[in-house]
Amino acid sequence: MTDFFAKPYLIKAGRIISIALFPLLLLLLSACSVHKIDIQQGNVITQEMFEKLKIGMDKTRVELALGTPLIVDPFRRNRWDYVYIYEAGNTDEHQSAHLTVYFENNQLTKIDIQSALPKENEVKKPDSALRRSSSTQGQQGQGGHAH
Repeated sequence: MTDFFAKPYLIKAGRIISIALFPLLLLLLSACSVHKIDIQQGNVITQEMFEKLKIGMDKTRVELALGTPLIVDPFRRNRWDYVYIYEAGNTDEHQSAHLTVYFENNQLTKIDIQSALPKENEVKKPDSALRRSSSTQGQQGQGGHAH
């Protein structure tokens, strides 16, 4: 039985198959690309949200205007940090915003803007370009007919 596998014509056939499969394998692997996902962290904070804040507001109203803070220091409960970071996966697109609010006796006393706050229409979010292009394609595919 071992003589059967030692036949020269079988060795040549195996080499031919491996030589034929190698370019096919390279072609399949070249079709694979690395996809990096978009990363969004924190709360979206905008210029419009900041403009709603007024010194003297209580914590409840601040939370209604900005949402839940990303960071509340357990040792300094009078400080809330709002941070938003967006990094696009396949481009160099990046956006960040950082806002800190301070309270005394449950009242807003100070607002620090550590980085520029974008306007509502300038906020970058994951897959926003993808959603825009797919919704545009969906409208084109309707052919002007009402559904």
